[in-house]
Amino acid sequence: MVAILNLSPTFQIVQEERRVFELEVEMRVEELWQAALSTMSSRLFNGPIFCATDYNEREIRGYFSEYRYLMAQIMDPRLKMVLNIKPVSLLGFLTCRDGVLFGRRQSWVATRPGQWGFLPSGLLRPDLFANQGKVDYVKAFLIHLKEELNMEAHFLSDLSVHSLVVDKTVEGENLSLVMRADIALSSLGVKKEHLNAPDDEYDEVIAVPPEGLDAFLADKSNRDMGIAGALLARESYLSLESDCA
Repeated sequence: MVAILNLSPTFQIVQEERRVFELEVEMRVEELWQAALSTMSSRLFNGPIFCATDYNEREIRGYFSEYRYLMAQIMDPRLKMVLNIKPVSLLGFLTCRDGVLFGRRQSWVATRPGQWGFLPSGLLRPDLFANQGKVDYVKAFLIHLKEELNMEAHFLSDLSVHSLVVDKTVEGENLSLVMRADIALSSLGVKKEHLNAPDDEYDEVIAVPPEGLDAFLADKSNRDMGIAGALLARESYLSLESDCA
């Protein structure tokens, strides 16, 4: 189930102290992590992830954990009640001269390989927290934009924090802070920039014109496209008859 929250103009993300789990839980997490390492891609990386403890239209409060805790919760949903990992990521809702931008994730990535969705998409990093534990999420978004599309801030117009998407699944809740902007390029220009992106997370980036969005979302149905559909429906990009949202 996907829910979308409107955000206050003073919205902020605040870091709290890290949670500590009992030894039995830690041992189970490590067991599952080692199992994942033995069966999944060598690109699997136990990096820091920001996890929400509380959220509303004014703020997200949370702490930094490790990716292996999220992986353990996915592999064993019974851990959800104990770990309660709610990862927070940034998500771009970008348009260009030719339509709405979508990217297809590479087949080798650890999460959602081969799936289409909005981009850039990435987790918050610890080095972006300052000023009494508050994060500069605009700077964080621009870092992901550079890494995934090879674009700087001057390519964008009307950059703003758009909404908070809460995606509830059987494994838990996933939060996406949506940043909205328009890119002053054609789809060909976007593709050319993407070819030189430092990060090769996406193997293809395309722009879909408004009149083709219903069919595109229906054809590329997956979890990320469900989120995209909900956001597009909210902005009246889809037809009234669409069942993609």
